[in-house]
Formats: sequence, C-alpha cells, structure tokens
Amino acid sequence: MPKTGFFSQQLVSAPVMRDRDDLLLNLCAGRRVLHVGCADSPLTAEKLKYASLLHAKLLRAASAVHGVDVDRAGVELLREHLGGEYSVADVADPSDRDDLVKFRPEVVLAGDVIEHVRDAASFLHGLAALMREAGDGVELILSTPNGLAAKNMINTLAGLEIIHPDHVYVFTPASLARLVSDCGLRPKRWFFYHVDSGNGARARFYDAVSRVAARVRPGFSEGQVLVCQTVT
Repeated sequence: MPKTGFFSQQLVSAPVMRDRDDLLLNLCAGRRVLHVGCADSPLTAEKLKYASLLHAKLLRAASAVHGVDVDRAGVELLREHLGGEYSVADVADPSDRDDLVKFRPEVVLAGDVIEHVRDAASFLHGLAALMREAGDGVELILSTPNGLAAKNMINTLAGLEIIHPDHVYVFTPASLARLVSDCGLRPKRWFFYHVDSGNGARARFYDAVSRVAARVRPGFSEGQVLVCQTVT
C-alpha cells in the first residue's frame, strides 16, 4: 500500500464482490482449508437451521476441511449436524497447535473472526507461526467489516452506530495491513464485498447508496478480505 504522507495512505483499489461467502468459497475451492472460528458462535444453531453457516458450505467446496474454534458447545453442534474434523483450540496458544499443523492446510481461513478477538496481535502471531510450521506457501484469508464503509457514514448522520455487540475492533484497510505486517505476515491480495442490510425501505436505501459509492471507491464497501502469506 503506497504511502502519500505521514498520516495518509493511498486507498486500496480492489474488486468488489456481491457476496462474502461466495468470495471466500471461491478462494478456498478444491484446497485443504483450516477453518478458524468455524462455529460462528453464538449463531451456530440458527445458521445451521437456515443453512447459512459458512462452514457447512466450505465442506462442499474444499478438498479437505479441519474446523477449529474455542467454543466447545458450537463445535459439538457441528460434529452432530455436519460431521467432519474439528479441534477445540486457541490458535494463539502453541500447545493447542499440534493437530492443526498436522492437518497440513493450504489455506487458513478466518472469516469475520479477528474483530471478535480481544488480543488481535497474539491471534495473528499464532496464525503466522502455525502457517510456518505447516509448510511453505500456506495462505491466510481474513475477512472483516470495513471501517470506511459508506453505511457507517450514513448511520453516523442518523445518530446511530450499527455494530455487532461482540466486536472489539473495526479495521480500515490501512490499519489491517499494518497489523498483519507487524505480526509476520505479508499482504498479498485484497477484495471488498457487499452485505445486504435487509428488506425494509431504509435497508434497501442503505444498500443502494453503498453500491453506488463502492463503484466510485471500492473502499466504501461494507466488508474487506485480505489474503496474506508469511514473511520469509
């Protein structure tokens, strides 16, 4: 990301995709995927019921999948309803990584996880260590909401902040790139994606404004995906 000044960075220009899950599944298709945060707690049961859980889709798209999550109850639900291979583990803890390394992933996927993690730097350091131990060429795919999203600005004008109550971070592309770089990872590719707000009149208005804004500047999109590799 080229710098334009001490406090300014050139905005990322990258493809804007219609759907986050489709984008992540395309990036993981036919590959060995370690899925971090696979349970999507606390929404595991609801997403299983409505067939919207990313992990269920990933089981069909990837050549092999190993799910990992710190939520034991969520992992048990996945085992019961989907089958597959799982670990209840914290990737930031070296003692929890042996089985994950033995899986030999080609891709480590952390879809909308980092914004929930209280110590994001330890989380990324753990992922970088895992990737180095697993072998050469392992990619990390991170997705997270975009702090520059046009919808955030609209909501601010309305006196609102719309945010998941469990989120402890909001990343812009520049702050995310800096954090991963500080944790032994190298940004490789960027993507942006839309998130549908709902079916009401206000939601449709938000979505229409967001899509127009993203055509002008992709950095106005609601979500971002960063593909990384370890620094050699």
